[in-house]
This record gives sequence, structure tokens and C-alpha cells, in this order.
Amino acid sequence: MPLRYRNESELETLQEMEFAAEDKYWEGIELLSSGRGGGGVYLLGYVAEMLLKIAYFRFIGARPADRVGAYLGPARNAGRLLIPGIDREQYHSLRFWASLLFQRRRQEHRPLPDDVAAPFRQRTRRLYQAWWVEMRYRRDRCEAWDSHNVYEDVTWLRNHYAALWS
Repeated sequence: MPLRYRNESELETLQEMEFAAEDKYWEGIELLSSGRGGGGVYLLGYVAEMLLKIAYFRFIGARPADRVGAYLGPARNAGRLLIPGIDREQYHSLRFWASLLFQRRRQEHRPLPDDVAAPFRQRTRRLYQAWWVEMRYRRDRCEAWDSHNVYEDVTWLRNHYAALWS
């Protein structure tokens, strides 16, 4: 069976997305390590997007076996209320997902712990400045410091992932 059909046959669940984030994290690291900064940054940016989405969904009560698609429309609606003016960029915006998670936690009187909140905001802002889905149509203009910052920020998100939703 062709790869596309093998992939399409898997349900897009939160757990599947978590597995994909882990796979793409290591693939991104491998690209960075081999001097392919643009490709590494692109994959690691997708990892950040997935981790932020899943953290938001888990925070609002989604379970690992739940389908991702069921939560996108409600996230869009919540974004209109909590963070008007922040474009969701077809659900790929790191700024949208980070802001939505941050504001939703505040709304529910469960803000991020102080030792997580400040670095979360700093790192997601910096990631937003380095990555967006439209990079796929652009030449590689990645500098060594871009690669380093994206690696550091995505690794921080990965290491603090459970604290973002628990």
C-alpha cells in the first residue's frame, strides 16, 4: 500500500499527533546536526505547533484517543472570544495556539505556574518570529543562531509539555 494511504488510514488523534511530534523532533535535530538548518527549523516549528495544539486540547479535556479535527472549530470560536485579532493562520499559527492556551488557562483560574509562564511566553514569541507554515515555499535563509534558538525553544516546549496542560 502506498505511503499516502498508509498514513491516511491512521486516525488523526491526539496520541497520533504526539507520536508524530516526537518523530519530527528527532528528524529536525538530525537535519540541524547535518547542517540543514532550514529543514530542521521547519520540522521543529511543526513540532512546536503540534505540542501547543495538543497541550490546549488536553487542557480543555481532550483525551489521547480523541480526534484532533473535533477540537479545531471550538478552538477557533474560543480564539475569537479570548484573543480577537490574532490570526489562526489556518490553524498553524504558533502565536494563536500559545495565546489561546495562555488565556484559556487564565480564564479558568488555572494560570501557568510562574516558573513556566514567563519562559513559555518568551520562547513561543521567539518561535513565532522564526517559523511559520509558509516557509515551505521559501528559500532557506536560516542562520546558525536561528537554528540554535529554534532548537532551544522547541526543546523547552517538549521538556515542559505536561506542565502546559496539567
